[in-house]
Amino acid sequence: MYKNLALINGAILAIMVFLNGVLASKIGPYMSTLIYHVLGLVLIIIISIIKKNRLSNLKKVPLMLFLPGILSVITILLNNISIPQIGVTLAVGVGLFGQLVLSSLVEHFGLFGMAANRLKKEKILGFSIISLGIIVMITM
Repeated sequence: MYKNLALINGAILAIMVFLNGVLASKIGPYMSTLIYHVLGLVLIIIISIIKKNRLSNLKKVPLMLFLPGILSVITILLNNISIPQIGVTLAVGVGLFGQLVLSSLVEHFGLFGMAANRLKKEKILGFSIISLGIIVMITM
C-alpha cells in the first residue's frame, strides 16, 4: 500500500511541478510561489478544522523540525525558476537524482537519527544509469 502511495505522490508531484512552472511563466516565480503556499495554508487549515486537530505545545518542538517548511518554499521557488528555462522533465529528473543521492548519503551515514544502511554496488550502478539518462536529456 505504501509503495502505491509513493507512486501516487510522484504522479501528483509531476503535475504540481508542471502547473507551478506554467503559473511562474505567466506571473513570475515569486508570486506563483506565494500563491501556492497561501492556497496550501488555507487547505490545511480547513482540513485541520474538519479533523479537529489542535496545536500541541510548539515550545517543545526542536527548531530544526520547522526547517522543512522553509525548504518547501525554496523547492517550489527553484522549480518555478528552472522549469521555464529547462522544462519539466529535466527539472524533475535532475531533482529526483538529487533526492536519490542525498537520501542515500543520509542512509549510508545514518544522519538525522536514521539507521545506517550502507551504500551497495547495486545503488551505485543505478545512480550511474540514472546519471547517463540525465546526461542524454541535457545534451539532446
